[in-house]
Amino acid sequence: MAAIDPMAEAHVERADRFTPTGTASELKRRSAMGALITLTVQFAKMVLQFGAQIALARLLGPSDFGLVAMVLPLISAIQLLNDLGLSAATIQRATVTQAQLSGLFWVNTVAGFAMMLLAILLSPMVGQFYGRPELVWIVIAMSATLLLSGLTSQQMAILTRGMRFGALSFIDFASMAASILAGVASALAGFGYWSLVIMQVANSLTMLLICWSLSGWRPSRPRRGVGLRQMLAFGGDVTAYNVLGYLITNLHSVLIGAKLGPAALGMYDRSYRLVFQPMWQTTTPILRVAVPLLSRLNGQDEEYRRSYQSLLGAMLMLTTPGIVAAIALSHPLIVALLGAHWAEAAPIFAWLGVAALTLQLRQAAAWLYQSQDRTREQLRWGGLGSLAIIASYPIGLYLGGVVGVAMGAALSGLLIQTPLLWWNVTSKGPVRLGDFLALAGRIFGAATLSGLVLHWLQAELGWIMLWQMILLVAASYLIFGLLMALPASGRRSIRDMAAIARKLRA
Repeated sequence: MAAIDPMAEAHVERADRFTPTGTASELKRRSAMGALITLTVQFAKMVLQFGAQIALARLLGPSDFGLVAMVLPLISAIQLLNDLGLSAATIQRATVTQAQLSGLFWVNTVAGFAMMLLAILLSPMVGQFYGRPELVWIVIAMSATLLLSGLTSQQMAILTRGMRFGALSFIDFASMAASILAGVASALAGFGYWSLVIMQVANSLTMLLICWSLSGWRPSRPRRGVGLRQMLAFGGDVTAYNVLGYLITNLHSVLIGAKLGPAALGMYDRSYRLVFQPMWQTTTPILRVAVPLLSRLNGQDEEYRRSYQSLLGAMLMLTTPGIVAAIALSHPLIVALLGAHWAEAAPIFAWLGVAALTLQLRQAAAWLYQSQDRTREQLRWGGLGSLAIIASYPIGLYLGGVVGVAMGAALSGLLIQTPLLWWNVTSKGPVRLGDFLALAGRIFGAATLSGLVLHWLQAELGWIMLWQMILLVAASYLIFGLLMALPASGRRSIRDMAAIARKLRA
């Protein structure tokens, strides 16, 4: 009989405990609990972050935000090469060993160190490109986040794979709170744009420390022949698609900063963050559970389809009424929150709201691609749509300045990338195009009607105060919910979305 390697047994045991087990019902219940915990924390994060955005906008000027926004595209681009899609590979795999996790960790760590050095080497070029020598030191300071991220990514992936959503929520909240405290204190002390740099570094450092404290996993020495090739290929496809996503979310900043300067970029950057950060905070509970849950349900077509529809419907109902209200109330909302000197950002804010409506649909398509191990198709079809959005930036900038960039992103995402992705991703697998169109049609109809009602109410009220805006946002959710519940199919969708809550009560 062959001898048993005790070290090999230890590797398998230590890796298996990071894979959730159980029936489809048990996994969905665990996901529901995770979503509930994460949603509670995300609400607190959203309030904290929203308050910080307002405070910093009043302490700093558009040029301060614009200077840091000039650097972020480079850091974000290098960050993609830093992760290499390996955290997604860890989450998606049905089984994973200690040796594989360790191999991925060391790849991420080496990549993080190499990317930090690359950012430092490129820093003089950034200063020359924009004609701003102060950007050199900003890049050098923010390059530290690349190494910190490389040391953190597999720890976060292991927590996500194990559906330890309470720990993940705590990490998110604590790192954000630490970064906001550091940033606001620095701004009050007169550090100017450096306070925004300090925020970024503080966030990454806090996340690293807490992840290593909570994950319960430590890497072993790297070994050959442990089956990393397929995981690296999966990560490569994810990275290639994320590079296109990076161009979508960062190229506009490069173009605006180079052509119009830091003040115009500051207007765009604040509008972008005010639209998308609340949406990201709201949808994180669903985004976090979607791919791990659906990956575990592969082969159970009916459970997969129903779980996906519930997740997608819940995400759209959480975000769509708020986005519609932001579009309808864009001008008074910007002035009330940021001050009259930010009024030029209102049309940018409104068009970016339209872009946000389609972005969540593209995110939901990515759940299907990644959970079904179809990342090569995601790269091909998502890439075509991404090229259309990327091409819209210089066209929009030439025709309409900063507002034109936002308009181009919204229209190309709505008319080109989203239809391409959904046509392909539903061509096979448990979720079909009809399933998506039935739900999306109800959401679109309710959003259109509630938006028209809000527009009429604003016209009747004239100039509105902040407390009135809060009531109008609440009215948007109420009107949207009532319109969704009118047809029998809409009530059925709402009942499906409440299935997770019923499981929790049981």
